[in-house]
Amino acid sequence: MTISIRAGTRFDIDALLALESTSFATDRISRRSFMRFVSKGAHSLLVADRGNEILGYVLVLFRSGTSLARIYSIAVSNAARGQGVASKLLTHAELIASKRYCLFIRLEVHTENSAALALYEKFGYKSFTRLKQYYEDGGDAEQLEKRLMPSPPSTAPAPYYQQTTEFTCGPASLMMAMQALTKGYQPSAHEELQIWREATTIFMTAGHGGCSPHGLAVSAHHRGYRPILYINTEETPFLDSVRGEDKKRVLSLVHQSFEQQITEAGIEVRQQNLSAPEIKEILSLNLPVVALISTWMLNRSKAPHWVFVSNANEDFVYINDPDPPDAPWQADDYRRAPIPVENFVRMASFGRRKLRALLVLDKQENE
Repeated sequence: MTISIRAGTRFDIDALLALESTSFATDRISRRSFMRFVSKGAHSLLVADRGNEILGYVLVLFRSGTSLARIYSIAVSNAARGQGVASKLLTHAELIASKRYCLFIRLEVHTENSAALALYEKFGYKSFTRLKQYYEDGGDAEQLEKRLMPSPPSTAPAPYYQQTTEFTCGPASLMMAMQALTKGYQPSAHEELQIWREATTIFMTAGHGGCSPHGLAVSAHHRGYRPILYINTEETPFLDSVRGEDKKRVLSLVHQSFEQQITEAGIEVRQQNLSAPEIKEILSLNLPVVALISTWMLNRSKAPHWVFVSNANEDFVYINDPDPPDAPWQADDYRRAPIPVENFVRMASFGRRKLRALLVLDKQENE
């Protein structure tokens, strides 16, 4: 009887739970999670079926707004070992990811799982990092990656720093850009908060204020870098994100202070429409870029957010998103996440007035 690969349903959950218990001693997927994964969402759960017998499954996760797929789990029953089930599941997982125009597919595997490592190597997966104490048993994971589409990604190393508060995405992104330029520089929570104090707008839509494009440019200059701020307006940023004339007045005063500091420091500010061709031209400079985006395409939340553009080519922009995910196992999907250029252009715009801001960083000419 042939083995078929199909989408999992809620009628498979009991069999999946039984397979999970015999396949893994720790890090098992719960019934509640399986129920979510057989429903519609940014994921695909495929099962290997032979005569209504579940021989294995593979779970693929997709990060909204990016071109990144991740094999979260794959398991084969003991009775079906050596019959090519894992290969069939892996092939179909890659096919599903390709149909969603994913550039990369990633996975983690226990460093002591030699059989799985051999299979992934056969399929063309390459190791790009090791995750210490990744599993519940304290074991390390090898993180592997395979390129699914022919467009070659940039492979230049890119630093990553995860913000330590909910409001310091700007400083975290700026520190990643600084680390990309300065060998030996190490970001810290102390400097993260110091940059926020220097660059904050005081108020934002709710809670603590976020960082102004002009404020981040001033902070970069204070640290010996030569920033160039590309922005599409002369208006005070984020003014329409707060209510009340008092808050608007304070934001305007803060912005006037930043403008004065920019003038005194001789920081270059280029006002452009920042159309798609202009954004592509800026990214082609191959300099670290800190970009203002709206998080709508990533998580359906209309919030301003700063990210570090780690690499870019004609087809994709790779971002390091400093905002920690809700689920720890998603953390590595926030590093070097590939986004189609056209998606990034739409993403790099915030609010009703379509504010666009890119901060390009370079070393001082005397360095």
